[in-house]
Amino acid sequence: MGARVVSWLSCVVVVGLLWASGASAGSGSRFSAKELKLLAKGELVQRPVVESRGELRLIGGTSWQVIDAPPSVVWQALLDTRRYHRMLPQLAEAKLVRRGRDARKVWFRHAAGPLDMTYTLDMKINAGERDINFRIDDSRDNSIRAAWGFYTVRPYEGGRSLLVYAIRADIGDGLGKSLVRSTVHEWMLKVPWMIKRFVEGSGRWIYKPASQVAAR
Repeated sequence: MGARVVSWLSCVVVVGLLWASGASAGSGSRFSAKELKLLAKGELVQRPVVESRGELRLIGGTSWQVIDAPPSVVWQALLDTRRYHRMLPQLAEAKLVRRGRDARKVWFRHAAGPLDMTYTLDMKINAGERDINFRIDDSRDNSIRAAWGFYTVRPYEGGRSLLVYAIRADIGDGLGKSLVRSTVHEWMLKVPWMIKRFVEGSGRWIYKPASQVAAR
């Protein structure tokens, strides 16, 4: 079975599993006492994963971050393709290829030194629940083998938000990728922290809470 077929089948199964674990943990019922303390302090909680699935060598995991902004603000940031370079590690470009009411196709290019990785994601958007499921578009020319996961935004005490992010990815082979695999894995799980830094910084002046928008 080819890597692309494995990618698609894995996506269907694993996104469901990630979603179930992320949604449950989002309520706090499965957090350890140490993790709860980290969240309360505004620090990132990470659970990294390394696994093999068929021909794929996957890295990723799940991470959680409390953001000092209401869910409506964090949600606006997650849909702001023009500013993805402020929220994703080593992102050089992001282009909205196609946009629908509940789906988007976005092209990404990450660049760090001699390494240059490009890929296109299909993003399924549930605005009512503030959830985004994504997977790599296998019909496109991608320089990574596979990627899938989700973002979800939930209310947190004090008018804040809890951002849950899960990902599995195979960035492919080659000497360059082998040398940076552990670094890529580390930064993958820091995405919620980068979003927090942006939203609580300059993003605070860009996005308006839903209550303020409705009051206009």
